[in-house]
Amino acid sequence: MQLEMLAKELGRNEQEEKLWHKFLLIAVSGATGNNLRETLREPLSGLLQELGETTLGEKLKLVIERVPSFPTNELLPLVLELCGKLTHDREQVIHRLEDMLSELAAPIIRIWSEVLLLPLIGSLDTDRAQAIAERLLERASSTRAKMVVVDVTGVPMIDTAAGGFLIEMFSAVKLLGAEVILTGIKPEIAHTLVKLGVDFRMVAIARDLEDALRKAIAMLEEEKRQRKQIALGHSSSLTREGGEPDDI
Repeated sequence: MQLEMLAKELGRNEQEEKLWHKFLLIAVSGATGNNLRETLREPLSGLLQELGETTLGEKLKLVIERVPSFPTNELLPLVLELCGKLTHDREQVIHRLEDMLSELAAPIIRIWSEVLLLPLIGSLDTDRAQAIAERLLERASSTRAKMVVVDVTGVPMIDTAAGGFLIEMFSAVKLLGAEVILTGIKPEIAHTLVKLGVDFRMVAIARDLEDALRKAIAMLEEEKRQRKQIALGHSSSLTREGGEPDDI
């Protein structure tokens, strides 16, 4: 009866009262060692999820004061283990949400055959710039893109470190065989890129997204024309060689 009253005092609602009652009954059942800890794992995890580490600690302190037979020393390692696991799980959730937000803020979109668009939105710190660069290189490689349009219209400012990563990203994209078209440059960003010593011959510059898409299509058409011309020249050369009379 005393445990039931204590559970009602500890619980803020019916669910918490049930968890506390189950937890207290097992805790004072006389079980010891691993058997006690494994039996208490479920109700203690439930209380931790409901209350959080701070409130659970405060209420466990009350339990220890009210229940002289409470096995504090045996349960302390289990409490620390579950708190550590909860913290780890929360960090994983936060990390996944950060990744999702990063992808939403910098989606990589295929806007034309062999053309990718990377619209950058928001501030670019070093970690975010590096994560975006890694995703872009992976996508450019897997899609065998020949043009990558990087739109920085939504970027308020680029610091020196983020600008350095952009330069590395442009160089890496070109190593993969794709050309980079940079658009949406604001005066302050242009000033930063100039201070960084960006070689603008590395990328094509477009006034806006429409201009960038037009340039990308024109560059692809020019590349196709050159390939066709080379193929025709090679074919003509083979025809001439085949038509020469035998000197023997």
